Amino acid sequence: MSDSRTPTHRAPGRAVAFRGVRLAPKVAAATGGAVVVAGLGLVGTESATAGGTVWDDVAQCESGGNWSINTGNGYYGGLQFSSSTWKAFGGAEYASTANQASKAEQIAVAQRTLHQQGPGAWPTCGKKAGLTRANGGADANAQPGRSSSGSSRDADRTSPASGPLAVDGKFGPATTRSLQGWIGVSQDGSLSTSDIKALQTKIGAGRDGKIGPETTGKLRAAIGLGSNGARDFRTDSATVHSLQSFLNSGAPAEAPSSGSSTPATPSTGASLVVDGKFGPKTTRALQGWVGVTQDGSLSTSDIKALQTKIGAAPDGKIGAETTRKLRAEIGLKSNGVWDFRASYSTVKALQQFLNG
Repeated sequence: MSDSRTPTHRAPGRAVAFRGVRLAPKVAAATGGAVVVAGLGLVGTESATAGGTVWDDVAQCESGGNWSINTGNGYYGGLQFSSSTWKAFGGAEYASTANQASKAEQIAVAQRTLHQQGPGAWPTCGKKAGLTRANGGADANAQPGRSSSGSSRDADRTSPASGPLAVDGKFGPATTRSLQGWIGVSQDGSLSTSDIKALQTKIGAGRDGKIGPETTGKLRAAIGLGSNGARDFRTDSATVHSLQSFLNSGAPAEAPSSGSSTPATPSTGASLVVDGKFGPKTTRALQGWVGVTQDGSLSTSDIKALQTKIGAAPDGKIGAETTRKLRAEIGLKSNGVWDFRASYSTVKALQQFLNG
């Protein structure tokens, strides 16, 4: 199979045989690394049917529409990301490689890539699909299942999403949206890896993004039930039935979180040293104030929880807005700093605030 496109900084190589078909050479984007495969045409392999979005069209060209493909050549998923590009645009939050992430998660990372690199990151398939920044939803802070324009935090966090749930013990989209509202993530009706991590943080379970006995047990405890040995609460009718009733009640109680303090007060075991250095102890005290697990490491979901608390956009990235809002929260004016963790005066004032 020939490829007439103009190569970028990666020289074209030989096509690679895979399951009886020939894969076109891969190329890298000229601006630092989004990688794509041109027109795989995987005849005879399992693939998704191209849907109604431009990303489905790009994926159909790149991978035959197979969002979980791994050819063994270092390019993964429906849109054929390299590991380095996947990580550079935040994909590691969802999975180690793109093929292990959901379709929605892959598209979110693609939208971030598109924002920075443009359609040229997919030089052949992007052109074939008619990909543009506009129709691809280019967004530096794109999230799975959320439009590029985003939704308001208030709308995202209303629980339940739209009226009382049917208490039928079936974990469907309506129950999912209501649960998402309770944990404070975008209510798209599809429980992503990052959503599960947010749930696990709220109920005090290990944050691995996978639902298992611990997560189910902790969730049952949060809604007032004892353990019943169920592995996945979504398939346990009794748990879902009680969860629906809990969510219909407005889910007024904060879920218990082992190792966490009450959200309003930090719990470090001792007063912080006011030295202006943002270390593990200061991190734990801040996590206690925010109301997340105090593990001394500020994760993306922790940052989102902080942003929600101080009224900043919950994009999981510390920047000028988050720093400014946090400084206002602790009684300081804006000083133009981008990341509060690197600002001596901000950290010093924060430590005094947390000690108080």
